[in-house]
Amino acid sequence: MTATYIIQFGYNFAVVGPVMLIPLMARSFGANSATIGLIVATYQAVIFLSSGLFGRLSDVKGHKLFIVVGLLLAAGTLFAHRYITNVPSAYLIRALTGLAVGIFPAAVVAYASRQTENLGRFSGIGSLGWGVGSIVAGLIAVYNHLFLLAAGVFLITAVVALIAIPESRERLNQPFLNTQVIKRNWRVYFSFFLRHAGATGIWAIYPLYLSQLGASNFWIGIIYAINAFGQFAFMSFIDRYKTRLLIQLGFISSVVTFVSFAFCRNYKQLLPLQVILAFAWSCLYVGSLKYLIEHNEERSTAVGMFNSTLSLSGIVGAVLGGALAVFGLPVVMLAAAALSIAGVFLFRF
Repeated sequence: MTATYIIQFGYNFAVVGPVMLIPLMARSFGANSATIGLIVATYQAVIFLSSGLFGRLSDVKGHKLFIVVGLLLAAGTLFAHRYITNVPSAYLIRALTGLAVGIFPAAVVAYASRQTENLGRFSGIGSLGWGVGSIVAGLIAVYNHLFLLAAGVFLITAVVALIAIPESRERLNQPFLNTQVIKRNWRVYFSFFLRHAGATGIWAIYPLYLSQLGASNFWIGIIYAINAFGQFAFMSFIDRYKTRLLIQLGFISSVVTFVSFAFCRNYKQLLPLQVILAFAWSCLYVGSLKYLIEHNEERSTAVGMFNSTLSLSGIVGAVLGGALAVFGLPVVMLAAAALSIAGVFLFRF
């Protein structure tokens, strides 16, 4: 299980820096909010395709191959971030990164679910990596140095996976597109899609919003880290509660957070809200993940479709956030709250 924790921590540590800084880099190249939203949407679109395809293949072919290959490819694409010099190169390299980082997460979750019953703790390790990575990203002033570090971390995790993860002996025969998994879980997928589309609309412009409220790169990193460390704390113990309760709490606290975001007037007011946001995401993510693991034999396929749902909502949300930002960034926050309300009604009723 230690190897899986290392991979989960390292993967999240490595991806957070580019997620935080690419919008700021694109703005420095002259990109407007709509263009930045499309760059984020391109990244999410490729993850959407990659997660669904490779999640299903890892159930059929075995998990280890896709974990190792995905981590190695991610190391290469993170290193390629050093060559982003304009908006077109940002589109290309973020798309390649989306392809790489969509290959392995479903296989890692499926493998971890057979090693431990506490998926909350496993998910929390990822949030811990995200939090540490956020602080490091805020401290490293040179983008190229950050990208080199991220590539190195991915390379280390690939070596750990190669050495420490045994090949899966279990194979599942299933059709290329397993519609039974979709039918079994559609309400979880679609309600999560609505909430996360709104949330991703916020994250597409969030660094710009924080900068507008007076936050430096260091404080942007701290704000991201509070959310991530909060997730680590919450995920460590909420696994014991029922899935339906967790999912509904996640929706309700998301609404409270997003509405509050819209009325902040300086970045320090966002600090306590990051704790509520951490609670919201922890409940919704762990609850949804537990539900899929408990109700599906095809664990990697179900989680892969879940990851694809995350990415599909990321596509819609990034475009939505970029488009609504022309009316003011608080409008994006209120739209996210409305989508979360729709999500909880769909799941509940």
